[in-house]
Amino acid sequence: MSQTKRIQANVNKEVAIQAEMIINELGLTPTAVINSLYKKIAATGEIPFSFKLTPDQLADLELKELVKKIPEEKIRSKQELEDFFDED
Repeated sequence: MSQTKRIQANVNKEVAIQAEMIINELGLTPTAVINSLYKKIAATGEIPFSFKLTPDQLADLELKELVKKIPEEKIRSKQELEDFFDED
């Protein structure tokens, strides 16, 4: 019985191309890198990366949440549109 398990993942094509160029330049294969990652996770019980938003990503997320709270107004006529933009 085989001691390996096949794992499939979808990766952004451009990111994959860039990463594989570096992996190849280092004399490794994607399989070796993934095996190393899994071994590290198994040995330490944690993912060896810090997953967090950048300040810009956090600001974008907060802005999206604030926009959701803005009340919606339906504009049904040209006059309502003009009134909407004339409001202070």
